[in-house]
Amino acid sequence: METGAGSDMRGITATAERQADGSYRLNGEKRWIGNGGKDVVCVFARSEAGPVALIVEKGMPGFDAPDRYDTLGLRGNDLRRLTFRDVRIPKDNVLGEAGDGLRIAMHTLNNGRMSLGTGVVGATKRLIELAITHTNTREQFGQPLAEFELVEDKISWMTSYLYGFESMAYLTTGLVDAGVPDYSMESAMAKIAGSEFHWYAVNRVFQLHGGQAYMAGSPIAKALRDARVFPIFEGANDVLRAFVALAGLKSVADEVADLRGLNLADPIGSIGILADYVGQRVRWRVRPDRLDAAHPTLARHADKVVDQVRQLRATAEKLLRIHGRDIQARQRQQKRLAHVAIDIYAQIATISRTTALFDDQGVQASGQERYIAASFCNRAVTRVAEQFERIDDNDDEQTHSIARLAYNRGGYTPRLP
Repeated sequence: METGAGSDMRGITATAERQADGSYRLNGEKRWIGNGGKDVVCVFARSEAGPVALIVEKGMPGFDAPDRYDTLGLRGNDLRRLTFRDVRIPKDNVLGEAGDGLRIAMHTLNNGRMSLGTGVVGATKRLIELAITHTNTREQFGQPLAEFELVEDKISWMTSYLYGFESMAYLTTGLVDAGVPDYSMESAMAKIAGSEFHWYAVNRVFQLHGGQAYMAGSPIAKALRDARVFPIFEGANDVLRAFVALAGLKSVADEVADLRGLNLADPIGSIGILADYVGQRVRWRVRPDRLDAAHPTLARHADKVVDQVRQLRATAEKLLRIHGRDIQARQRQQKRLAHVAIDIYAQIATISRTTALFDDQGVQASGQERYIAASFCNRAVTRVAEQFERIDDNDDEQTHSIARLAYNRGGYTPRLP
């Protein structure tokens, strides 16, 4: 990342000038680089042939990692500022060909997003274990905290959501194992859903531990500090929502004859590195006509998913007809479409996983998973319905006006009578 470029690859100012012997001369600065003090880093820079990926080694003249940032959490991560002053990069240290930097960066980001979306599953499991231990041993009003309904609600919520997002993690990593070449959409959805679920779960576990969690040495306090950066790492979640929504809208526009003139090949400039990569690679793949493989016990949930997919496509087409190219700026609507797509993907993953479990162990032996899966899917259906309703019935204009008023006044400054 650079001072003027976060998710926007076009904003990168670091330059790599190709030399006659095939080497590059690298100049520029990067910040917030994880493990930047290690022996080897990969640097993306501008070149005449397009973005280039360079391997920079510790000790190369002109390369320095002078400043380690003091971070709120993840303090084991050696986060640094890197500087490059006429650093000579031999041609053997160039990854791929000149101009391949964007493809390499995207592949790296896909894996990073998938790792974040799946890694928080294990972290949340540990949080639930800590919450259960605490609420079973801590007593109030003559009984363990675990006996109170509002405590049950939190434990149940975390367990059912974890099952759904763990299923999403299995499905996403399974795509990689199966050799699917492009899993950018799925990794983005897993990262958005997983990182935000984990953040909410940390807050619920924090609440269950009460004042004990607020102590500096508490493992829950550490989890809270560490978790906050996950919705920012590997592409901010709002940027990824735009990616999910606009990539899907593009494929709808491509497939509907009278919408092809919209030219959404460059979905949105602000998503930078993602925009150029979308091209023809991303497809609205969550679009089954039927989920025939679903276990009969889960047929009701599968049918609802099919209905949601059809409504999603119809809604995407309607928004394209209403807004045309201006859909690129309608981020509130993009967010709704992205949330619908994520919940549909999560339901498909949950139904698929539970079906495999039923086929292997039988429904009776897997009764607990049946109820957890049903709870997750039912809640997802409700969330999807709410997002569809807000496509037409929303307060977007008021939201815009209130924000602009706050901008003009420089903050919250209501007039008093």
